[in-house]
Amino acid sequence: MWEKQIQHISDTVKEVEGVSVEIHVPEIANHVPSLRISWDDSKIKLSPPEARKALQMGHPSIETVGGAESVDMTTWMLNPGEERTVAIRMKEILTKHHTKK
Repeated sequence: MWEKQIQHISDTVKEVEGVSVEIHVPEIANHVPSLRISWDDSKIKLSPPEARKALQMGHPSIETVGGAESVDMTTWMLNPGEERTVAIRMKEILTKHHTKK
């Protein structure tokens, strides 16, 4: 189920031009599928910390991790179907800040 949830979010956000995604399983920590989302900052005028803040401040609040280069997340705490909300919100935030709206 976690793999399908991560894949759904990945498939949705990579529809935005300039977005790159990487699905991986960290060797240390929870050993669950994780997603790293990054983008070309010449196409999307938003930093990953700003994107994380927008996710956190929205409704519902969505918590993610990552550094200056990416937004990272996992789905192991999501209920079935909640991945759709995460995918839609992330795509909306990236699209809103895309240079070709």
